[in-house]
Amino acid sequence: MVAISSKALKILEDLFPNRLLTGSEALPYGVDASQLCFRPQAVVLPETKEEVLEILRLADLYQFPIVSRGSGTATTGSSLPIEGGLVVSFTRMNRILEVNPEERIVVVEPGVLNGDLKEYLKKYGLFYPPDPASYAFSTIGGNVATGAGGPRGLKYGTTKDYVLSLLVGLPGGNSFKTGPTTLKGVVSYNLTPLFVGSEGTLGVFLEIYLKVIPLPPQRTLFLLYLPKEEEGLSLIGEILLQGLTPASAEFVDKTSLVAIRENLEGLPASTEALLFLELDGKETEVREDGQFLEKFLKAKGYSFEKAEMEEEIEQLWEIRRIIAPSLKKLGPKKIADDVVVPRKKMREFLKFLREWEKESGIYIAAFGHVGDGNFHVNLLFEEEKKDVAQKVRESVLKKVLELYGTISGEHGIGYTKRPYVAWELNPLQLEIMKKLKAIFDPKGLLNPHIKWP
Repeated sequence: MVAISSKALKILEDLFPNRLLTGSEALPYGVDASQLCFRPQAVVLPETKEEVLEILRLADLYQFPIVSRGSGTATTGSSLPIEGGLVVSFTRMNRILEVNPEERIVVVEPGVLNGDLKEYLKKYGLFYPPDPASYAFSTIGGNVATGAGGPRGLKYGTTKDYVLSLLVGLPGGNSFKTGPTTLKGVVSYNLTPLFVGSEGTLGVFLEIYLKVIPLPPQRTLFLLYLPKEEEGLSLIGEILLQGLTPASAEFVDKTSLVAIRENLEGLPASTEALLFLELDGKETEVREDGQFLEKFLKAKGYSFEKAEMEEEIEQLWEIRRIIAPSLKKLGPKKIADDVVVPRKKMREFLKFLREWEKESGIYIAAFGHVGDGNFHVNLLFEEEKKDVAQKVRESVLKKVLELYGTISGEHGIGYTKRPYVAWELNPLQLEIMKKLKAIFDPKGLLNPHIKWP
């Protein structure tokens, strides 16, 4: 552990009375959704960007690590203090600073919750599409840091497609914008995409400039009951070839369905898996697309439920949202990975998982955003099978790369996936990343031991 000197702690205590946590008060900030735990030496709760810059100046002066933290929803340990040091919690920097309906731009602090922003924008008739499953309690800063996606990625893209610019703080207390806040601008190198998905290793977000779009006035949701799980993976490709792009295409595999089946009333006994297909847009567009899709599905012989009222739609989506917490029924231990394969390889990948499930004797859930080939692969097992589970995990990641996929689509690398980064990236790519890190954080103070192999 890298200790914060007593002198630096005293300065922090004077600067942040009642907002510097140590001892047992700091412990909750050493855990996240990854189930890992690392003890921070201290936690600070800044309320302004000026305070964050002063923290960064002190970190550089006294040489202690800085770990940025939103809501702690990360599944890979990306917001954990691996070396101890100081956790900077952005829960009090949660203000929406500006909404510009004419330019369709919103400016937020990093601690704003994704769900709160969505709700706030409704009164302006605007919409921020990225919607990770944790949107109700995850922060925009955390979403940007991990490059979060969500069900709507098929039609609307992910977080990276909506970040216009970032105000970033660096060790030493300096700050800069990663790009212009106009919708066009090519004067500087485009640094904004570099910081999206950087997991707090290059800089600390102070303000986030987001693009937003008009709120779609109409939604329709189809919930398909699949007699064979692999059919859902082929069906999305067939629908896209018809020229129809759903807003969302979410897959619930047969293992996940085992975990939640008791919560579903009226589910046909023959159902092995589920597929959610949501349409949105203008009323006439959604009506016509809905009629087309309904006719297409009936011709294929699929049973489905259709919802057009907001309340009914959200009730059906709750089925998808309860999967992650329900998986603990299948095993007390879990290894969760977020991987992406080309859509045309999804059936092959799922078959590979089922072969391992049968051979290993552990449950393998593989639900997620099949519209963009993104599976949330969860291994559920007893403690005595942890070595088997690790073997399965490594085999799964190697298969993903064999299929020309990527080992992380939207949850980041964090701490848990560091050993596998060199499996995907070649030495030149790693050297370029190392040099970029040295430009922004030459002393290695920002989120040490995160993202790097």
